[in-house]
Amino acid sequence: MKRAERFPQGMHLYRQGALTLIEVNNDFARLVMTTHGASVLSFAPRLDTGELQPDLLWVSERAHYSGEKPVRGGIPICWPWFGVSAEPGLPAHGFVRNMTWQLVSSDSDEQGRTRLTFRIHDTPQSRALWPWHFELSLEVLVGAELTLTLTSRNLDTKPFVITEAMHSYFSVSDANEVFVTGLGDSVCHDKLTDLPPYRAEDVLSIVPPLDRVYLNQPGQVQLHDPGKKRNIEIEKTGATATVVWNPGAELIGGFDDMDNQAWSKMLCVEAGNVLDQSIVVAPQASHAFRLHLRAKPLA
Repeated sequence: MKRAERFPQGMHLYRQGALTLIEVNNDFARLVMTTHGASVLSFAPRLDTGELQPDLLWVSERAHYSGEKPVRGGIPICWPWFGVSAEPGLPAHGFVRNMTWQLVSSDSDEQGRTRLTFRIHDTPQSRALWPWHFELSLEVLVGAELTLTLTSRNLDTKPFVITEAMHSYFSVSDANEVFVTGLGDSVCHDKLTDLPPYRAEDVLSIVPPLDRVYLNQPGQVQLHDPGKKRNIEIEKTGATATVVWNPGAELIGGFDDMDNQAWSKMLCVEAGNVLDQSIVVAPQASHAFRLHLRAKPLA
Protein backbone atom coordinates (compact mmCIF):
# COMPACT_ATOMS: atom_id res chain seq x y z
CA MET A 1 0.00 0.00 0.00
CA LYS A 2 1.21 3.49 -0.83
CA ARG A 3 1.09 5.38 2.47
CA ALA A 4 -0.44 8.81 2.60
CA GLU A 5 2.31 11.26 3.59
CA ARG A 6 0.60 12.36 6.78
CA PHE A 7 -2.31 10.86 8.67
CA PRO A 8 -4.94 13.02 10.40
CA GLN A 9 -5.12 12.85 14.17
CA GLY A 10 -7.00 9.79 15.38
CA MET A 11 -6.11 7.62 12.39
CA HIS A 12 -3.84 4.58 12.41
CA LEU A 13 -3.12 1.36 10.52
CA TYR A 14 -2.96 -2.18 11.85
CA ARG A 15 -3.02 -5.76 10.58
CA GLN A 16 -5.67 -8.42 10.85
CA GLY A 17 -4.64 -11.68 9.24
CA ALA A 18 -3.13 -10.78 5.86
CA LEU A 19 -5.04 -7.50 5.56
CA THR A 20 -4.19 -3.88 6.32
CA LEU A 21 -6.95 -2.19 8.31
CA ILE A 22 -7.40 1.54 8.81
CA GLU A 23 -9.09 2.94 11.90
CA VAL A 24 -10.39 6.49 12.09
CA ASN A 25 -11.47 8.01 15.40
CA ASN A 26 -12.62 11.62 15.23
CA ASP A 27 -15.11 13.78 17.11
CA PHE A 28 -17.99 12.43 15.06
CA ALA A 29 -17.52 8.69 14.61
CA ARG A 30 -15.30 5.64 14.52
CA LEU A 31 -14.67 3.93 11.19
CA VAL A 32 -12.70 0.80 10.24
CA MET A 33 -11.96 -0.21 6.68
CA THR A 34 -9.45 -2.31 4.78
CA THR A 35 -7.37 -1.59 1.70
CA HIS A 36 -8.50 -5.02 0.44
CA GLY A 37 -11.37 -3.96 -1.79
CA ALA A 38 -11.48 -0.51 -0.12
CA SER A 39 -14.26 -2.03 1.97
CA VAL A 40 -15.69 -0.21 4.98
CA LEU A 41 -16.09 -2.73 7.82
CA SER A 42 -17.43 -0.57 10.65
CA PHE A 43 -19.08 2.82 11.09
CA ALA A 44 -20.29 3.92 14.53
CA PRO A 45 -21.38 7.56 14.98
CA ARG A 46 -20.89 9.32 18.32
CA LEU A 47 -23.48 10.85 20.59
CA ASP A 48 -23.05 14.46 21.68
CA THR A 49 -21.38 13.06 24.83
CA GLY A 50 -18.71 11.42 22.66
CA GLU A 51 -20.00 7.91 23.38
CA LEU A 52 -20.13 5.60 20.39
CA GLN A 53 -23.53 4.48 19.15
CA PRO A 54 -24.03 0.87 17.98
CA ASP A 55 -22.36 0.04 14.67
CA LEU A 56 -24.46 0.59 11.57
CA LEU A 57 -22.66 -2.23 9.76
CA TRP A 58 -22.45 -6.01 10.19
CA VAL A 59 -19.40 -8.21 9.57
CA SER A 60 -19.53 -11.97 9.86
CA GLU A 61 -17.72 -13.55 12.81
CA ARG A 62 -16.48 -16.13 10.31
CA ALA A 63 -15.24 -13.60 7.73
CA HIS A 64 -11.93 -14.38 6.02
CA TYR A 65 -9.00 -11.97 6.43
CA SER A 66 -6.61 -13.96 4.25
CA GLY A 67 -6.80 -11.67 1.23
CA GLU A 68 -7.96 -14.58 -0.91
CA LYS A 69 -11.60 -13.44 -0.92
CA PRO A 70 -13.56 -10.35 0.17
CA VAL A 71 -14.39 -9.85 3.84
CA ARG A 72 -18.00 -10.94 4.39
CA GLY A 73 -19.86 -7.85 5.54
CA GLY A 74 -19.37 -4.11 5.71
CA ILE A 75 -19.68 -2.31 2.36
CA PRO A 76 -17.94 -4.23 -0.45
CA ILE A 77 -17.75 -2.54 -3.86
CA CYS A 78 -19.26 -4.46 -6.78
CA TRP A 79 -17.68 -3.31 -10.08
CA PRO A 80 -17.58 -3.41 -13.13
CA TRP A 81 -20.52 -5.79 -12.96
CA PHE A 82 -23.07 -6.62 -10.30
CA GLY A 83 -24.21 -10.17 -9.65
CA VAL A 84 -23.31 -13.11 -11.85
CA SER A 85 -21.14 -12.24 -14.86
CA ALA A 86 -22.54 -12.70 -18.34
CA GLU A 87 -19.39 -14.70 -19.12
CA PRO A 88 -19.02 -18.09 -17.38
CA GLY A 89 -16.14 -18.51 -14.95
CA LEU A 90 -15.77 -14.87 -13.95
CA PRO A 91 -16.19 -13.84 -10.29
CA ALA A 92 -19.58 -12.66 -9.07
CA HIS A 93 -19.87 -8.92 -8.41
CA GLY A 94 -16.73 -8.09 -10.39
CA PHE A 95 -13.11 -8.11 -9.29
CA VAL A 96 -12.30 -4.84 -7.50
CA ARG A 97 -13.58 -6.04 -4.10
CA ASN A 98 -10.70 -8.51 -4.17
CA MET A 99 -7.97 -6.05 -5.23
CA THR A 100 -5.67 -4.05 -2.96
CA TRP A 101 -6.40 -0.33 -3.24
CA GLN A 102 -3.90 2.46 -2.60
CA LEU A 103 -4.61 5.04 0.06
CA VAL A 104 -3.52 8.13 -1.86
CA SER A 105 -4.63 10.90 0.51
CA SER A 106 -5.97 11.50 4.01
CA ASP A 107 -6.88 14.80 5.61
CA SER A 108 -9.45 16.65 7.70
CA ASP A 109 -11.89 19.22 6.35
CA GLU A 110 -12.85 22.54 7.93
CA GLN A 111 -15.53 20.80 10.05
CA GLY A 112 -13.08 18.26 11.45
CA ARG A 113 -14.40 15.36 9.38
CA THR A 114 -11.84 12.86 8.10
CA ARG A 115 -11.51 12.35 4.35
CA LEU A 116 -9.72 9.36 2.81
CA THR A 117 -9.18 8.70 -0.90
CA PHE A 118 -8.38 5.27 -2.34
CA ARG A 119 -7.51 4.42 -5.93
CA ILE A 120 -6.83 1.51 -8.25
CA HIS A 121 -6.08 1.14 -11.95
CA ASP A 122 -6.37 -1.70 -14.40
CA THR A 123 -3.66 -4.36 -14.28
CA PRO A 124 -2.72 -7.23 -16.60
CA GLN A 125 -4.75 -9.48 -14.28
CA SER A 126 -7.83 -7.23 -14.44
CA ARG A 127 -7.59 -6.90 -18.24
CA ALA A 128 -7.65 -10.68 -18.50
CA LEU A 129 -11.10 -10.52 -16.87
CA TRP A 130 -12.33 -7.23 -18.36
CA PRO A 131 -10.26 -5.74 -21.21
CA TRP A 132 -10.44 -2.03 -20.42
CA HIS A 133 -8.10 0.63 -19.06
CA PHE A 134 -9.66 2.43 -16.11
CA GLU A 135 -9.10 4.39 -12.92
CA LEU A 136 -11.43 3.81 -9.97
CA SER A 137 -11.39 6.02 -6.90
CA LEU A 138 -13.29 5.94 -3.63
CA GLU A 139 -13.58 9.00 -1.40
CA VAL A 140 -14.62 8.26 2.19
CA LEU A 141 -15.90 11.16 4.31
CA VAL A 142 -16.20 10.30 8.00
CA GLY A 143 -18.40 12.62 10.02
CA ALA A 144 -21.58 12.14 12.03
CA GLU A 145 -22.77 10.68 8.71
CA LEU A 146 -20.82 8.52 6.27
CA THR A 147 -20.42 9.48 2.61
CA LEU A 148 -18.78 7.21 0.02
CA THR A 149 -18.17 8.49 -3.52
CA LEU A 150 -17.10 5.98 -6.18
CA THR A 151 -15.77 7.53 -9.39
CA SER A 152 -15.21 5.44 -12.52
CA ARG A 153 -12.91 6.97 -15.12
CA ASN A 154 -12.50 5.51 -18.60
CA LEU A 155 -8.83 5.64 -19.66
CA ASP A 156 -9.50 3.64 -22.81
CA THR A 157 -10.14 4.72 -26.41
CA LYS A 158 -13.66 3.25 -26.58
CA PRO A 159 -16.70 3.55 -24.30
CA PHE A 160 -17.22 0.89 -21.66
CA VAL A 161 -20.38 -0.28 -19.90
CA ILE A 162 -20.57 -0.98 -16.17
CA THR A 163 -22.99 -2.06 -13.52
CA GLU A 164 -22.06 -1.33 -9.93
CA ALA A 165 -23.21 -1.38 -6.33
CA MET A 166 -22.15 -0.69 -2.77
CA HIS A 167 -23.18 -3.97 -1.13
CA SER A 168 -24.02 -2.62 2.33
CA TYR A 169 -24.55 -5.15 5.14
CA PHE A 170 -26.44 -3.46 7.97
CA SER A 171 -26.53 -4.69 11.56
CA VAL A 172 -30.12 -5.30 12.72
CA SER A 173 -31.74 -6.50 15.92
CA ASP A 174 -33.80 -9.19 14.18
CA ALA A 175 -34.23 -9.48 10.41
CA ASN A 176 -37.81 -10.65 10.88
CA GLU A 177 -38.73 -7.47 12.76
CA VAL A 178 -37.29 -4.74 10.51
CA PHE A 179 -38.77 -3.10 7.41
CA VAL A 180 -37.66 -0.86 4.56
CA THR A 181 -39.56 2.19 3.26
CA GLY A 182 -39.14 4.46 0.25
CA LEU A 183 -39.48 1.78 -2.45
CA GLY A 184 -42.90 2.91 -3.73
CA ASP A 185 -43.41 3.16 -7.50
CA SER A 186 -40.13 1.43 -8.32
CA VAL A 187 -40.12 -1.78 -10.39
CA CYS A 188 -39.36 -4.90 -8.36
CA HIS A 189 -37.53 -7.91 -9.78
CA ASP A 190 -37.89 -10.82 -7.35
CA LYS A 191 -34.89 -13.07 -8.03
CA LEU A 192 -36.21 -15.95 -5.90
CA THR A 193 -39.53 -16.40 -7.72
CA ASP A 194 -40.83 -16.66 -11.28
CA LEU A 195 -42.99 -13.57 -10.85
CA PRO A 196 -42.72 -10.99 -13.64
CA PRO A 197 -41.47 -7.52 -12.60
CA TYR A 198 -44.13 -5.57 -10.70
CA ARG A 199 -44.77 -2.12 -9.25
CA ALA A 200 -43.45 -2.05 -5.69
CA GLU A 201 -45.27 -0.80 -2.64
CA ASP A 202 -43.58 1.76 -0.41
CA VAL A 203 -43.10 -0.55 2.61
CA LEU A 204 -41.21 -3.84 2.46
CA SER A 205 -41.54 -6.12 5.49
CA ILE A 206 -38.55 -8.44 5.66
CA VAL A 207 -39.38 -12.15 5.41
CA PRO A 208 -36.16 -14.04 4.58
CA PRO A 209 -35.00 -15.49 2.28
CA LEU A 210 -35.18 -12.35 0.19
CA ASP A 211 -33.39 -11.20 -2.97
CA ARG A 212 -35.12 -8.29 -4.70
CA VAL A 213 -33.91 -5.61 -7.08
CA TYR A 214 -35.83 -2.32 -7.21
CA LEU A 215 -35.21 -0.40 -10.45
CA ASN A 216 -36.13 3.21 -11.25
CA GLN A 217 -35.57 3.95 -7.57
CA PRO A 218 -33.25 6.98 -7.32
CA GLY A 219 -34.61 8.26 -4.01
CA GLN A 220 -33.77 7.71 -0.37
CA VAL A 221 -34.81 4.53 1.42
CA GLN A 222 -34.95 3.91 5.17
CA LEU A 223 -34.20 0.79 7.17
CA HIS A 224 -36.44 0.84 10.25
CA ASP A 225 -35.22 -1.18 13.24
CA PRO A 226 -37.51 -0.93 16.31
CA GLY A 227 -35.28 -3.35 18.25
CA LYS A 228 -32.24 -1.09 17.91
CA LYS A 229 -34.48 1.99 18.23
CA ARG A 230 -33.13 3.60 15.10
CA ASN A 231 -33.74 4.25 11.41
CA ILE A 232 -30.87 4.16 8.93
CA GLU A 233 -31.34 6.58 6.05
CA ILE A 234 -29.73 5.39 2.81
CA GLU A 235 -29.38 8.17 0.25
CA LYS A 236 -27.74 7.90 -3.16
CA THR A 237 -26.88 10.06 -6.16
CA GLY A 238 -25.74 8.85 -9.56
CA ALA A 239 -27.60 5.58 -8.97
CA THR A 240 -31.11 4.35 -9.74
CA ALA A 241 -31.49 0.97 -8.00
CA THR A 242 -31.82 -0.54 -4.54
CA VAL A 243 -31.20 -4.22 -3.79
CA VAL A 244 -32.54 -5.89 -0.63
CA TRP A 245 -31.00 -9.26 0.27
CA ASN A 246 -31.04 -11.71 3.16
CA PRO A 247 -30.35 -15.44 2.65
CA GLY A 248 -32.48 -16.57 5.57
CA ALA A 249 -32.17 -19.98 7.19
CA GLU A 250 -32.91 -21.73 3.89
CA LEU A 251 -29.98 -20.39 1.87
CA ILE A 252 -27.29 -19.42 4.37
CA GLY A 253 -25.82 -22.92 4.53
CA GLY A 254 -24.13 -22.30 1.20
CA PHE A 255 -21.75 -19.69 2.68
CA ASP A 256 -18.63 -20.92 4.47
CA ASP A 257 -17.94 -17.46 5.92
CA MET A 258 -21.33 -17.03 7.66
CA ASP A 259 -22.66 -18.84 10.69
CA ASN A 260 -25.98 -20.57 10.06
CA GLN A 261 -27.75 -18.18 12.44
CA ALA A 262 -26.07 -15.00 11.18
CA TRP A 263 -28.88 -14.13 8.75
CA SER A 264 -31.10 -12.91 11.60
CA LYS A 265 -28.64 -10.14 12.54
CA MET A 266 -28.02 -8.59 9.13
CA LEU A 267 -29.81 -7.12 6.15
CA CYS A 268 -28.27 -5.94 2.89
CA VAL A 269 -29.79 -2.77 1.47
CA GLU A 270 -27.58 -1.94 -1.49
CA ALA A 271 -27.46 1.11 -3.74
CA GLY A 272 -26.25 0.94 -7.32
CA ASN A 273 -26.80 0.75 -11.05
CA VAL A 274 -27.72 -2.84 -11.87
CA LEU A 275 -29.44 -5.16 -14.38
CA ASP A 276 -30.46 -3.22 -17.49
CA GLN A 277 -29.81 0.16 -15.84
CA SER A 278 -26.14 0.08 -16.73
CA ILE A 279 -23.84 3.09 -17.13
CA VAL A 280 -21.94 3.93 -20.32
CA VAL A 281 -18.69 5.81 -19.66
CA ALA A 282 -17.19 7.53 -22.68
CA PRO A 283 -13.41 7.59 -23.31
CA GLN A 284 -11.62 9.97 -20.92
CA ALA A 285 -14.94 10.64 -19.16
CA SER A 286 -16.03 9.64 -15.66
CA HIS A 287 -19.12 8.65 -13.70
CA ALA A 288 -19.62 9.34 -9.97
CA PHE A 289 -21.91 7.36 -7.68
CA ARG A 290 -22.42 8.51 -4.06
CA LEU A 291 -23.81 6.69 -1.02
CA HIS A 292 -24.75 8.66 2.09
CA LEU A 293 -25.67 6.96 5.39
CA ARG A 294 -27.08 8.46 8.56
CA ALA A 295 -28.67 6.98 11.70
CA LYS A 296 -31.73 8.59 13.26
CA PRO A 297 -32.84 7.50 16.76
CA LEU A 298 -36.49 6.58 17.17
CA ALA A 299 -38.45 8.95 19.39
